Amino acid sequence: MLYYLLLFIATPVLIGSSVMVSIAAPVKIAQVNAVGNINRPTLKIGSQGERVSELQAALKLLGFYTGVVDGIYQEGTARAVSQFKQAAGLNADGITDAMTWQKLFPNVSPVAATISSSPPQPTAVNSLTVPTQTTGSPRINNTSPPRPTVRNQPNPNFQPTPRNQQNPSIQYTSEGWAILRLGNRGSEVIKLQKLLQNLGFLKGSIDGDFGATTEAAVKAAQIRYGLQPDGIVGGATWEAFLRRLPQQR
Repeated sequence: MLYYLLLFIATPVLIGSSVMVSIAAPVKIAQVNAVGNINRPTLKIGSQGERVSELQAALKLLGFYTGVVDGIYQEGTARAVSQFKQAAGLNADGITDAMTWQKLFPNVSPVAATISSSPPQPTAVNSLTVPTQTTGSPRINNTSPPRPTVRNQPNPNFQPTPRNQQNPSIQYTSEGWAILRLGNRGSEVIKLQKLLQNLGFLKGSIDGDFGATTEAAVKAAQIRYGLQPDGIVGGATWEAFLRRLPQQR
C-alpha cells in the first residue's frame, strides 16, 4: 500500500515537470530565431568593417568585384556595387542599401516573399466581394493587372521565369528576369540568345552558352539602346530589349 501511495503522489509531480519543459522549449527556439535576424547597415564610400568584407565577398562570388576583400569601401567596391545594382534593376548609385542586401542574399527573400504574397490573396478576394456594394472599385482593380499582361501578350516567348522554375545557380531580379553574364549556360541563356536574334544583334547559333559572341551582341544592343555596355543582362537590359521587339511577334 505504501508503494502505490508513493506512486500516486509522484505521478502529478512528473507530469508537471514535463509540462514545464515543453513550455520552456518554444521560448528557446523563439530566441534563436530572433537572433538569426541580422539588420545590415547602409554602406557607402568610407565605410569599414565586417559588413564591408561580407559585401565584397558576395560581389566577388558573383563576379562583380575583383579587388581584395579588405573591409574598406573604396571606389572599386562602389563600382562593383553600381554594376550589380544595374544588373538587378536598381539605381546604380554605388550605395549598398536594404534593397541591395536583399538582392545579394536571395535566400532570405523567398521567405519574405511567401509571407508577403499570402496577404494579397485575401485582399484580392475582399476587393472582389466589396465591389458588390460599390460599382466603381472593381473597375479600378481590373485596370491594374491588364498593364503587365498587355506587355507580355505580344511576346509570349519572352516572359519572366516563375520562382519554382528558376535556376538556383543564377541570380534573378524581383520580377523574375535572370541576371546573365559571360560564362552562364542553360535555358535562360537560350531565351536571351533568341531575343538578341530577333533584335538582329546575334547572328551565331543558339547554343545556350553565354560566350564571347553573345557578350558582343549584348554590348552592341546596350550601346544601341542607350545602356551601359557592360555585357551584363539584368532587369533594365531585359526591359530595354523587350521594348524594342515588334509587337506582331
